Amino acid sequence: MNEADVVVAGAGHNSLIAAAYLANAGFEVVVLEARDIIGGNTVTEELTLPGFKHDSCSSAHVLIQSNPLMRNNELGLDRYGLRYVFTDPAFVMPFEDGAGITMWRDRGRTAEDLARFSRSDATAYIEFLDEWDSGLKQVHSRVSNLPPAEVAEDSEPARRYAKLNAMSARDVVFERFEHEHVRSFILWLSLATVQDVTKGGSGILPFSVTAGRQEFGWALPIGGSGMLPAALARSIEDHGGRIVTSAPVVEVTVEGGRATGVVTSGGSRYRARRAVLSTIHAARLAEVLPKESLPEDFVKRMGRWKPGHTLFAVHLALPRVPSFIIEGAPRASTAGAFGSTHGMLAQIAAHRDGKTYPEDPWILVVNPCVADPDRAPGGGATLKLLTIAPRDLVDEGWDVERERFGRALIDLVAAHMDFEPEDALAVLAECPLDLEDRNPHNYLGSCHGGELSPDQSGVNRPVPGYSQYRTPVPGLYQTGATTHPGGSVSGRPGRNAARVLLADLGVDPAGFMT
Repeated sequence: MNEADVVVAGAGHNSLIAAAYLANAGFEVVVLEARDIIGGNTVTEELTLPGFKHDSCSSAHVLIQSNPLMRNNELGLDRYGLRYVFTDPAFVMPFEDGAGITMWRDRGRTAEDLARFSRSDATAYIEFLDEWDSGLKQVHSRVSNLPPAEVAEDSEPARRYAKLNAMSARDVVFERFEHEHVRSFILWLSLATVQDVTKGGSGILPFSVTAGRQEFGWALPIGGSGMLPAALARSIEDHGGRIVTSAPVVEVTVEGGRATGVVTSGGSRYRARRAVLSTIHAARLAEVLPKESLPEDFVKRMGRWKPGHTLFAVHLALPRVPSFIIEGAPRASTAGAFGSTHGMLAQIAAHRDGKTYPEDPWILVVNPCVADPDRAPGGGATLKLLTIAPRDLVDEGWDVERERFGRALIDLVAAHMDFEPEDALAVLAECPLDLEDRNPHNYLGSCHGGELSPDQSGVNRPVPGYSQYRTPVPGLYQTGATTHPGGSVSGRPGRNAARVLLADLGVDPAGFMT
């Protein structure tokens, strides 16, 4: 029972995707998960009160919609209960002056909304999306859905893509849009992948994230974020695979220089006949491998791994489903955006200095019961507020700052929604240390696989020479947010790792991937 063709360490959505492709191809797989619930950062839990189902980390499944996994239904996950609603509006953005912007799934309608502030910006918005569709989108798809070494391409769109991506998102936004509210709208979207929008290497985000939200709305999984791993688990089990929870992997066994299995904290040994697939954070691989299994340069590079922006979350249980106040009237929306360009840039600077920024922060508000009322009992609602905050504070520690900062975020949001802070039935505030404690893959508080700086992206992710999902240890493969193309719910690290593994195991991936 403790032997399989492929043993998978970790049950995040990427490792489950890879395992599902392998199981579909006829390989016997066993997936080992440290927690008593699968999904990694793609889970739904009762964090506040019984019956109130919160997405404890990820909530939007937009990026995965353009993955061929979903786009072409390669694994048939709809047969296993996975269903999405593409919300309209995608989100709303109230401003301090009482104005607001609404992103509708009709780009023309969104442009009309922007035209109230700047007609030239409305025109620029349509041109912006047209530019994405005229080649950049295809390059981005190729970059994301193939291992880095396979994406070399010399074409006019590829050169435009590279030039844009070398810029910062801030510079792209300020170069193309003029009105403060419109700039705030696009820059807020750019920060949604939790990358530093002031640094080079983020310049493609205004295009990719805006176009994704414009096409798919909020892409809400009915039943919660955890429905994705649940469907993947059913697919794996339907094809003869097994998933074992409460089984933390503490050792990868190596025999004759090759990975041959794993050992769990309980002492159980699982032997891999063909390969081991790991989603353990790449910076922690040295902890589970025999000493000197990894080259010194690999260990040194991962020792310098940069987490980038870390996250702070507030989860509320409310007695009813709230609405946003836009132009003085309530508007139902699954998501809300808060923050100005000035505030977002000031918050990024504060983050670098080890400080929270409660004055005018970037905030994502997730209000899922608008489209999925069964997530809370008795007509109630769950609400999540998400922003960035440093893991290590220079002033008071998180024991003091956690509740103060959480309350400040609630007050900011409640001022533009039709609920009062005192209406909350329960509140849970979580700092980066709490997120790291829940999931060790949130290493150093990063829930998005770390910074996507040039030295941690593409062929350099996780380490130069090892971007092809193969580790320096033969038979040991790596997936997850620390591999290309990075974090968020895209499923691309999982699908890409499966593609490489299938080929190495003698199976043509084209038989299972379009």
